[in-house]
Amino acid sequence: MASKLWSVRTALQFLHRTSKSKENQEQQQDEDNLAAKLFYLPKLNEVQDPSDEFIDCGPSPPTENLPLIWDTYEVPENGNEVKICYHTIEQNILEHMSNAYGRISLLDEISSKRVDSKNIVGVFFGASHIELNIAFLWAAFVKRYDILENLLYLGAEINYFEPAQGLSALHLAAFSNCISGMQFLISKGCDINALYKFYTPLHCAAFGDSIEATLFLIRHGVKIDQFTNTIYEENESALHCAVRANSINCVKILICHGASVDCSEFSPIHLAADLGNYECIRYLLDGKGANVNSKTKEQEQTALHLAAIRGNPECIEVLLSKGANADCRDYMGQTPLHLAARAKDLTSVELLVMTGRANPNIEDYDQRTPVHAAIGKSAWSSRIIQTLVENGAYPNVEDQYGYTPLHIAALRGLADCVETLINYGADVTLKTKCGHTPLSIIKKKVPIAFSVFTKKLDDAVTLYNTDSLSNEPELRLDFRVILQPNHAGEMNFLYTLVEEGYKTVLLHPICAALLYVKWQKIRKYYLARILFYAIFMLALSLYVLTALSHYCYNYGNNFTDMKPEDVIELCEKNSILGRVLRDSPFVMEMQWFFLVGLTSLEIIRKLYGIYGYTSVRQYLSYPENVLEWWVISSVFVISCVYTKRTYLWQNHIGAFAILLGWTNIMLMIGQLPVFGIYIAMYTRVQSEFGRLLFAYSGLLIGFTLSFCVIFPDSNFFANPFISLVTIIVMLSGELNLDILVDNNPDNPHYLLEFSAQVTYVIFVITVTIILMNLLAGIAVDDIKGLQKTATLSKLVRQTKLISHMEKGLFNGSLPRYILEHLHVSALVSPKPSRVVLNIKPLNPKETRLPKDIIRAAFKVAKRQTDYFSGTPDTPVDDYYWFNNDITKDHCCLDNKPLIGLQEIMKRKTVEIEHLKATIQEMKQALEANQETMQQCMRTFINNRRGSRF
Repeated sequence: MASKLWSVRTALQFLHRTSKSKENQEQQQDEDNLAAKLFYLPKLNEVQDPSDEFIDCGPSPPTENLPLIWDTYEVPENGNEVKICYHTIEQNILEHMSNAYGRISLLDEISSKRVDSKNIVGVFFGASHIELNIAFLWAAFVKRYDILENLLYLGAEINYFEPAQGLSALHLAAFSNCISGMQFLISKGCDINALYKFYTPLHCAAFGDSIEATLFLIRHGVKIDQFTNTIYEENESALHCAVRANSINCVKILICHGASVDCSEFSPIHLAADLGNYECIRYLLDGKGANVNSKTKEQEQTALHLAAIRGNPECIEVLLSKGANADCRDYMGQTPLHLAARAKDLTSVELLVMTGRANPNIEDYDQRTPVHAAIGKSAWSSRIIQTLVENGAYPNVEDQYGYTPLHIAALRGLADCVETLINYGADVTLKTKCGHTPLSIIKKKVPIAFSVFTKKLDDAVTLYNTDSLSNEPELRLDFRVILQPNHAGEMNFLYTLVEEGYKTVLLHPICAALLYVKWQKIRKYYLARILFYAIFMLALSLYVLTALSHYCYNYGNNFTDMKPEDVIELCEKNSILGRVLRDSPFVMEMQWFFLVGLTSLEIIRKLYGIYGYTSVRQYLSYPENVLEWWVISSVFVISCVYTKRTYLWQNHIGAFAILLGWTNIMLMIGQLPVFGIYIAMYTRVQSEFGRLLFAYSGLLIGFTLSFCVIFPDSNFFANPFISLVTIIVMLSGELNLDILVDNNPDNPHYLLEFSAQVTYVIFVITVTIILMNLLAGIAVDDIKGLQKTATLSKLVRQTKLISHMEKGLFNGSLPRYILEHLHVSALVSPKPSRVVLNIKPLNPKETRLPKDIIRAAFKVAKRQTDYFSGTPDTPVDDYYWFNNDITKDHCCLDNKPLIGLQEIMKRKTVEIEHLKATIQEMKQALEANQETMQQCMRTFINNRRGSRF
């Protein structure tokens, strides 16, 4: 923006100065205002019509972005460039002459040596006082010490300085290393410590790498540690200036003559590390009082921090050789390794980790490690992550928000970083404090990266031959890629796959094998749960049948208000059971107390099982939990102990409790792999029937009310509720034709009989025939669909069941000895080292895994062997995941084309980075050319103005 504004302003100045010979300050201000108006003129496409309105479709969902604190990982811009150089001094003097409307041709005469002590009076005849002063500065700058005395004679001021940086003739002579000029100026009374604005002559000598001038000033007693007075370079000595200009010789001289290497809050060592001047660092650290681990005041950074954040590996190597602490922290708790990873400099990271022995797992104050900092769009990010992990970095460290490096890479859509982290063991199931897993983010942001994980699953199945005599191959299943050592449960990963929509991954043979082995371990606990609940329901059913249903408890207590017709026949029979119930009502009380004991154990089990769920909503989403709590609460409601009698309403509660309890047993049995498909069919058809019934509810209600009107004398249609029940019964084909026959022949209503018959026929056709056949067709179609995905559905149910049981068993509430027993009996891998299962796929006696899983695993291993040996691949149709009856929609994509595409993308990424660097170089060249053209234009304008004087 500034360059464009300057171009417009320069063009206006050129047009104005060619037409007029003189302008004042007001005209200059008018030009600036006009240039600003031209530049900031609004564009038509940027104007928004205030009458535009947006469609209101509800609030927009929140974006899944990182916390704002991640903005601190942006590398700051380097502002430590040299402020004084030949070009800046020349430009300042020329602009000073131009602004004073002086003749720049005078400066050209001095530079070209066309003016000397003989003709200087004639050349400067009629020159203004300011022209003489500027010419005096220019003569000192270009080493024309021979005319300095003549210019003083003509009226130049010896202590005059240019207004931009406060440089006098002595400053300029020191910068240009003009010893003769310095001797003359000092002899005329110039102060060698003069600080008119920003710098002293010693600072200028250091900036110009003027060795003789520096020694000359030191011999004349200059203050060697005098500070500058600039806003951006406050409290910097001549040693700082020498470091900025990378004047190594001046650095040596200043150190030898006692210059302090640690004289300010930002020492020369810090500055050299920030600028990458490693030779200066080498000499500075040899100076007296040098501290390689000294910190800056504001950000508490050492020289190693500054070298790391700028990506200066040479400086890092020198600092480490001098004993720099690689684990020193700054004000944010970050080490140099954090900053090197953040700068995406692989060489610096390798030096810090390998040479400096930096801790790759050290956390800053936000609990972020260098692996977090390495995440970025750079082509080197993946290599840096790889280097850190290979040198001991943990890829699953969570920061204060719960974000792991994999979360960050997935949120930013960095496929290369995601793939690298997954390859090096990053956990895709860890949740942030907001409940997001990396897997859920990968699914939305970088779904192609998940193919790396499926490739890891394939690599976990290997085929090799250990017995050369029998030549019988062995199949090795390495569950390390699935089992997460950081979790108590082994199903956490597979459960996360199911929750995030990657259910088809369960069909991979290694996942199916783990589920099978895990179920063999944990099924005894589930069968014990079913058995205990069945005993509980038997006790509840017996109590309801004896104490409530037949009123035996009330009859045994000889209630006087009990009518004979209310006594059930069972309690009047002279049977053994009837006699016991009638003569001993305490037996029914003991039944209830026994039932309460079982209920208490069931309550303890249910409360303990709550730990297997992550939230109340998830707990209530499972119908068996609601059913079980209903049955448990009903036990205390139907008690006969409170009032020593039972009531009719308790019979209904008990009946519902029995129905729901045994229904829950059906659902529990449906969780077993053997019977799961049948219960799934039942629940699927039931849900379809419910939706169908709701869709046609208007038709059923219409027939219900019509029959109430047409058959008012029928007991089956006495009221709308009974009529609706009758309609539902008639849906099953239970038709009653007696309602069409009029029992009163003396008063026939032929019209009503005809309307009743027509309505009845319409009901039979539309409801009994069409609707029921439609329901049957839908049920058959659903059953076929379930049969096609039976294996996948079974694995999903197994995963959920085992996961909930594991979370309940290993929640830490049980005694230690019980937990130790559970670790041995319920875990597939009680020890982290035991994660491999060896099987013999061609041995018919192999029974540790089902045959279909063994065949699928063998195909995967064989395919991997053929792939790496260079033999032709098998056709894509010969898919190597098991469950051949699954539809193609459920099959995952082949990984090899994706891997090839990823390699192409990586190469293209490197090419793009190279093009970016080329474009940046071209941009810098264009900016330099633009600056040169502007300088030529200013020189041309000044020459035209000077020719008029």
